[in-house]
Amino acid sequence: MVGTFRYCRKGLTPYGTAVQPSDILDVPQTSWDKRIAADLTAEMERHLSDKVSTIPEMRRILAVRGYRELREAVEREIAGKTGADALRAMMLAMRRYALDRPGLSAATFRTPEIDTPEWRAAYMELGAVVLGVFGQLGVRGEQAMHALRILRSLVRGFVLHEMASSFLEPLGHDQSYELAIKVFTEGLAVLRK
Repeated sequence: MVGTFRYCRKGLTPYGTAVQPSDILDVPQTSWDKRIAADLTAEMERHLSDKVSTIPEMRRILAVRGYRELREAVEREIAGKTGADALRAMMLAMRRYALDRPGLSAATFRTPEIDTPEWRAAYMELGAVVLGVFGQLGVRGEQAMHALRILRSLVRGFVLHEMASSFLEPLGHDQSYELAIKVFTEGLAVLRK
């Protein structure tokens, strides 16, 4: 494509230019790339004894584990809380999980290859917890599904920017995230019926 570039060890290179595999493979890794790789490697090593024979099987195992661990983290944090307090605790738990387990968090991004009954059950169990919190705030049905979609985008987007160090302003991530929680919580009024 004219005017389109790709990154390789030698810098930006126009598509169509011959690039050796080593030029692409030698792209320096960030500390987050290493954390994601370490997280996924540790999980894959745990499951090698399961005789996993395909990449889709491994993706499914990692996604199911990610959803289950995230649900458990959210349930721990919202225990004894209701309403806006539960929502805040849930959003903090989601961010913390994504930062602590970046590989498993990324594994929960759906691909058609991992859509199995086991994956769907883990996804639905987490969804039930999240929708329960929204229900306490008067957001139900289709509106709650919209809220879930917005929440996932907000948390994942924030964490991805945080991991990639793409927030250039000299502001604290925690402070910005607290404001995001407040804006999201107050914005749920738009979805209440």
